[in-house]
Amino acid sequence: MDQDRDYSKFTTTDFFTDDLFVRHVLSGDDASSAYWQAVAREYPRQAGAMEQARLWIWVLNKQAIYQPKVPASEAWAAIEANIAEHSRRRQYYRPLRIAARWAGAVAASLLLMIAIREFSAQGKKTYVTDFGKREQIVLPDESIITLNANSSIHYDRTWRSGKPREIWLTGEAYFEVKHVAVRNRLQQSDSFHVHVGGLDLTVLGTRFNIKNRRRHTEISLLEGSLRIARTGAGAFVKIIKPGEAFVWDSTQLRLREMERTPDASRSWTHDELDLDGYSLREILNVLQDTYGYSITLQAPELAEKRLTGTIPAQNAEDILFVLKKVFDLKIEQENKHLTISQN
Repeated sequence: MDQDRDYSKFTTTDFFTDDLFVRHVLSGDDASSAYWQAVAREYPRQAGAMEQARLWIWVLNKQAIYQPKVPASEAWAAIEANIAEHSRRRQYYRPLRIAARWAGAVAASLLLMIAIREFSAQGKKTYVTDFGKREQIVLPDESIITLNANSSIHYDRTWRSGKPREIWLTGEAYFEVKHVAVRNRLQQSDSFHVHVGGLDLTVLGTRFNIKNRRRHTEISLLEGSLRIARTGAGAFVKIIKPGEAFVWDSTQLRLREMERTPDASRSWTHDELDLDGYSLREILNVLQDTYGYSITLQAPELAEKRLTGTIPAQNAEDILFVLKKVFDLKIEQENKHLTISQN
């Protein structure tokens, strides 16, 4: 990869005007394909912009080439025969010709915009967050998803009214779903489905948190109701109510009630960590899953110790500070590795 090129802030327009990228799209070989695949892996946030730019380039370069109805020699002869008449009339028709040219350009631009929009509406829309980062996403139906760090969602771009809305989630997200049906909230056109950890959730409410980490899926409902279903091994169907929180253990194929409350589960959206129901081991899991640390705990007897209360968690340093003070720990850090021992 060209080390002098920084694609981290490239937009769709930047890729669209990048000569190297344009040559790859139009006539790329195996080497250029490998290069741009490496770019996509290195800058996953730019993958959508690259794909959009690729579609633009195709739209602009795959137009049919104009083929005249008569040979060029005949066409030129006709032009020469009429050039005198054309010159005479030019002074009268020039304003109309200019207007027609502009109208044609506007029409062509509109057609291009429509074509680009249609191309862009195909395939999947994906959002991915890095460690320590989160993102708020507004879906096509104006529902809002707050995506926690080290998480991803995707959905088909072909969302249309009158069809179920479907989201696929890995990681953790807080949902605020907007109902699109007014008279009947349970009709098929209003259904909203979340696929996560082998479970299919049908949203009958509007506010809930889902956390899918380490083969466990935690589901906490704050408002409305939520239908959880699984087919195949461990099949079940359960409808939960506001204030309820359950965890699905995919290793044991078991759904059980959680000690943690829904409000505690979504505290991360307020830059806080509600410690009720958390063991030290689970807090360390948060540091690994959300902030990307690897951890060596040299005091395993502390792993199941529990804390209560709410602490600030705008960043990993906030959490580490509390753990250090409360448990009297010694925390040594080397890059993204933590070694934790008792003082």
